[in-house]
Amino acid sequence: MIRNVVGPVAVISMHASPLGALGRGENGGGNLSVRRLCEGLAESGIPTDVYVRRDDASAPAEEMIAPMSRLVRLPVGPPRSLPKQDLVAMVDEFSAAVIAHAASERRNYVVVHGHYWLGGLVAQQLRDAWHVPWVQSFHTLARAKAGVGLPLDASRATAEASLVATADRLVTGSVAEARDLMRLYGASRNSICVAQPGVDLRVLHPRDTAALRAELGLDGHRVLLFAGRLEPLKGADTLLGAVARLGEDERFDDVVTLVIGEDSGDGSAAGGERRRLEAVAGDSGLETRVRFLGAVEHEDLADYYALADICVVPSRTETFGLVALEAQALGTPVVASAVGGLTEIVEDGVTGILVADRQPRAFASAIASLLDDAGLRLRMGEAARLRAATFTWARAVERLAAIYRRVTRTGVTAATPCGYTDNEVMAVAG
Repeated sequence: MIRNVVGPVAVISMHASPLGALGRGENGGGNLSVRRLCEGLAESGIPTDVYVRRDDASAPAEEMIAPMSRLVRLPVGPPRSLPKQDLVAMVDEFSAAVIAHAASERRNYVVVHGHYWLGGLVAQQLRDAWHVPWVQSFHTLARAKAGVGLPLDASRATAEASLVATADRLVTGSVAEARDLMRLYGASRNSICVAQPGVDLRVLHPRDTAALRAELGLDGHRVLLFAGRLEPLKGADTLLGAVARLGEDERFDDVVTLVIGEDSGDGSAAGGERRRLEAVAGDSGLETRVRFLGAVEHEDLADYYALADICVVPSRTETFGLVALEAQALGTPVVASAVGGLTEIVEDGVTGILVADRQPRAFASAIASLLDDAGLRLRMGEAARLRAATFTWARAVERLAAIYRRVTRTGVTAATPCGYTDNEVMAVAG
């Protein structure tokens, strides 16, 4: 039972809503984590208000995520989806709107928790205005992205460095992210707490997929699944290259790849990642082998995890890798890049295969080894289900509540250790 946390927590997710459809716009694993954590905190008696920017004129100003957890949409900027870079200029206005909303309700928050670097910029202002502890979660880091060849957003990296240096506590979703904060931003080990996301086994449980398989015309086909926002970081083009190589071998003529997700942001900068990927598939002669299904509701995604023979996660970098964890919960083996948090989720050779070389040839080889051996897929799938069950939202909620308790104690600073002793967290120092 969680005790000794008094009063509500202000959760700042300026750029995306925890209730948004996954795989669309900026909605991904980080947003699902916010939702599940707030639900769990509510069940434990800790109220939260999640502040987001209103990006849909038809959406209500307020909506309940769970009893004691409220979503507040603030009318900052035009009520439509905007590229994240456009939101930087709205940080001050958004901060003022949060302060005004809290004042109008005489809401006295005891902690402010910023999500993503934009949420951190807001939370930093709220900490100074309210004189309460500020906890920060980044989910992704500019310098980590640059480390895998993506362009460096210098202004974002500078802002992140300032947030790292001034937050009262940093919360990461993986040991890998904690190491990145120390290596790339000089974060103090004592300032970092790790709270790995979990899986909801009430939703992610074995189910009959015969109806969905028939609906999609997949009877007699083996299925590969990709799920996530369509952006270069997620590596869907690597998967398409691997599928093209598999297509050169008649043993894999029955294999169909399902791509679930939509463009990250508004997709206008380069004409849309989905459009680009569809063109790549067309140029490679994969029209009958690859199907782009768009975004699906998270509750429906479980059916696709269960339907798939293999889930492929070819990300260039990954802070945690919730898709890989959820696929494993449904007993689906995973072929994933050996990067970031994926190395903490996928047990190489046991629950799936980690690919160190992110080239299509290497992914094709790993996928082929599983397609060729149904018995191995079944054994890995069972091990994957058992592995995923060790990641629980209850544990993540307990850890987050412990962080909130710790930062609200008199005399606690960013230099005060989290107090964890388990091997998983202490591995950060390794």
